[in-house]
Order: sequence, then structure tokens, then C-alpha cells
Amino acid sequence: SVQDKPGLPDWIHDLSESACALLVETRASSSQVLDEQLTRIRACLAEFPLEQRVDFTRDAKVSDQLWAIRKGTFPAVGAVRPNGTTVIIEDVTFPIDQLSEGVTRLQSLFVKHGYDDAIIFGHALEGNLHFVFPQGFDDPAEVARYEAFMQDVAQLVAVEFGGSLKAEHGTGRNMAPFVELEWGHDAWQLMWQIKRLLDPENLLNPDVVLSEDPQIHLKNLKPLPEADPLVDKCIECGFCEPVCPSEGLTLSPRQRIVIWRDIQARRRAGEDTAELEKAYQYHGLDTCAATGLCAQRCPVGINTGDLVRKLRSEKATGQSVANQLAKHFAGALKATRFVLASASMAERLLGAPLLTRLSGGVRKVSGGRVAQWDPSLPQPVRFVSPNAPEPSDGRPRVVYLAACVSRTMGPARGDKAQEPLIEVTRRLLEKGGYQVVYPEALDSLCCGQPFASKGYPDQAATKKDELISALLRASRNGVDPIYCDTSPCTLQIREAAEEAGLTLFDPVRFIRDHLYERLDFEPEQTPLAVHVTCSTQHL
Repeated sequence: SVQDKPGLPDWIHDLSESACALLVETRASSSQVLDEQLTRIRACLAEFPLEQRVDFTRDAKVSDQLWAIRKGTFPAVGAVRPNGTTVIIEDVTFPIDQLSEGVTRLQSLFVKHGYDDAIIFGHALEGNLHFVFPQGFDDPAEVARYEAFMQDVAQLVAVEFGGSLKAEHGTGRNMAPFVELEWGHDAWQLMWQIKRLLDPENLLNPDVVLSEDPQIHLKNLKPLPEADPLVDKCIECGFCEPVCPSEGLTLSPRQRIVIWRDIQARRRAGEDTAELEKAYQYHGLDTCAATGLCAQRCPVGINTGDLVRKLRSEKATGQSVANQLAKHFAGALKATRFVLASASMAERLLGAPLLTRLSGGVRKVSGGRVAQWDPSLPQPVRFVSPNAPEPSDGRPRVVYLAACVSRTMGPARGDKAQEPLIEVTRRLLEKGGYQVVYPEALDSLCCGQPFASKGYPDQAATKKDELISALLRASRNGVDPIYCDTSPCTLQIREAAEEAGLTLFDPVRFIRDHLYERLDFEPEQTPLAVHVTCSTQHL
């Protein structure tokens, strides 16, 4: 429900079930004109009894809260609908002077046909109402209920009130059978004459807007079969798609859910889904970055990455390898540095062109299991992990949690800057007056993100617990702040760190909160490309 969304005012919980909310936004070119408008609006509203008075505000935060209530009404229905049902949204228009009666009559139709979870919202100034309700299509009785309801809605709006069956959205198939009822037979025939002149073979959107089939709104109905509790509330609106890194490469979050639903429905029907699941492995699972950005855009808060990680875990076959990697993480980092050093040495001895050809041949012979050398391949970082706690030297301390990638991979040989990130960060922190402290046995530590993203949650949890324990010791049980140089690691352990009483910072927050007042920042004229990672957006 909207009332349970974070950041909304408490008074929402006290509203009665019959409460009607009116959200009024007014703007003006000057404060004086704005005050005059507010005076007139308040005078109009004074005629009505108020269940909850919410005064006008110029506070952007309060304004956002009020708009969040309005914008949250549609997804609220999607969040509470029974699994397996879809969400129907329609928009109609009543004459302004009959709007109140029209709303009441529309609500009576909800009661008559048993749509207890239906809601109404819209644009009162235009008499434009949206109504939203959950509807199942897998039962003939449900389809019959839907048909009877739509017949009553069309009769109420178009005939009794002389309103419009579509207010601002397209007519579509759902209202196509009722266009003649609304406009009359002569106007409907005129529309058909124009349609046939321009589209004699009825190729353009057949049965959309104009249809001679009175049952077209009851055909080709799309069910939303249950697939997994993590995504069953998805209403397939597509709001998630613009922020998905893999959208356009393979599948968007919405498409991943749609296809997984189809796979589950086919399984229940006894169909062979092997070929479909084989294709889904790459398009649905392997190429999902599991960033969770989709959850930020989703009206009902679905993180498709959670489903992907769950499916990866179910299909994971490398448990023994993951266990060994978790136990010998420091050895894995040493091996990584050795491989990078070997590649760097080969480049110096053979030269880039020859090494490119040779490594390409090896990759081809290995069936793609061996990576091809590339000039952007990083050089190894020579980092010595401390094995004992460092004594305080009088300066304020900061625990530097260098991510595994920062302590193994440095700049490529061709990069202009050759100092690795871990050294740049240390110098920056010391320049700010801090004593930099590293957790003990840092090379053996990992936030767990590599394991979690590949479907090994147990190993991820083990590494996270080890890291939290090490950070507690290094920070003197939370006395010292902790600086993590990569946002994915910060996000991965943020909740666990907070529960343990640790103060964890990503680079942006630490620089803002701790270094901004300690250092002098000089603007640079050189253009910079800033990549805001997915994890940073979550933080």
C-alpha cells in the first residue's frame, strides 16, 4: 500500500476508507501573484468538510512526499494483487459538473462486480479519471465478470453521463467494441469509411480503435502466470528498461521476467522447455549485471537481479571451486598478479602485435576458455598485506579497505598515469592528515560480491563475515571510520557494517564529509569523463 512506502507522512495511516484526496499544485510568476492564487483556492476549499488538512507548502521535500502519494496509487494495486492476475488501467471522462456523481456511480460498479481492490485517481480539473483493478484471465468465470463490468462501465460513462470512454490514452482493443455505443452508428460508419480509404486491407492495427468484433476485448487475453515470488508482482510496465545495462544487448528486466514466466507456464503444462532454457542461460542469466537499478524504477520494487542470482545459484556447479577460492583467496590474488606480470613481460619481449596474434590463436584453440591479450590489460599491483595491527601515531586514523581489484590490478602499460589507485588513495588520505591503517591479512579478505553475483551465496556470506570481523579489529570496534575505494564493495557490506556498528564510507561520501575541509581543491580545466557506477547510484 502507498501508506507503507518510506518517507511518506504518518497521517496517511489515519485516513478512512472513503477518504478522497485532492492534490492542488499552483504556480505563478511572482510571490504576490502566488499568494493571491492560494487565497482564492483556500476560499473554494473552505466549503468542503476536511478529514485531514494539509496546507500548501513551498518545501520541495514535502511537495515530493505529496506527489509520491499520488504517483504511488497505480503501483499500490500492482503490489497487492493476487499472484497470477494482471492489472487493468482504464481512463474515462465525466462532465465536470457531474464528476462527483460519476465517481460515486463508478465506485458502485466496483462493489457490484466484486472489485474490492480497485482504486480511482486522475485529473479532476478535466473530469479525467483513471481506475485500476486486478483481473485474472485464467478462469472463464473471471472473464465473464470482466465482460459484465466493462459493459456496465461503457453504459454508465457513454450513455448515462454522456462522457468519454477514453480520456487521454488510446482506445485500444479494450474499448474498441464500445466506440459505436459512444459515438453513435453514423459517426462510427464514417470512421470506418475513412479507415477503409486509407487502409483497404485492414493492415494497420486491426481491431484497435475500430473493430466489428464485439468480443475483441475478451480475446487474446494475456495472463501473468506465477513464476517466482521474487518477481510475481511484476506488472510488465517496462519502467525498469531504460536503466538496465544489458537492455539492447540481450534482454531487459521486464523481458527476463516475461520469458521466465513463460518457461514456468510451459513446465506446468508438461512442455519441453530445454531449448528455451538453453537460450535463456545466456540472454537471461549470463548477461544480467544484477545491479539492482531496475528496483529503483520498478513501481513495486522488484529487483530482477535477485531472481537472476537465485537461478544462478540453483544452476551453480562449481561449489568445490568456490569453496577453495574462498579459503585461499590470498593465493588467488597472488596467482592473478603472476598472470598479469607474465602478460606484461610477454608484451615487453614479444611486442604488442605478435602477442596479440599468438594469444588470439591460443584463445581459438582453447575454445574461448583462455582470454586474449589486450593492450588495456592492467599491470600487477605490488601490495604487501599487513599481518599485524599498526600502532597509532597521534593522527586521526582511517581504515583503508582496498578492494581486491585495487590491490591486484594497476594501470595498463600504455596509460599516462602509472601510479596504482591504492597508492593514490593512500597519499590522498595522508595529505588530509590521516594515519592510514589496513585490516590485517587484507589479501585474504573479500566483501563476497564475486561469489554472490555468480550464484554462491554461502561463500559470499562467509567472506563477508570474515571481512566485518577484520574491520572491527582494524577500526578498534568502530572508533575509526572505514574508507572503501570501490562502491560495489561498499554496497555489498553496507548493511552488515551498520549492524556491527562500523562507519563505512565510499570515496564520494568520505571526501565530502572528511576531506573537504582538510584540503584545498583547485578546479581543473581539463575535461573529465565521470562514470557513476550502478552501486554508487544505490548508495
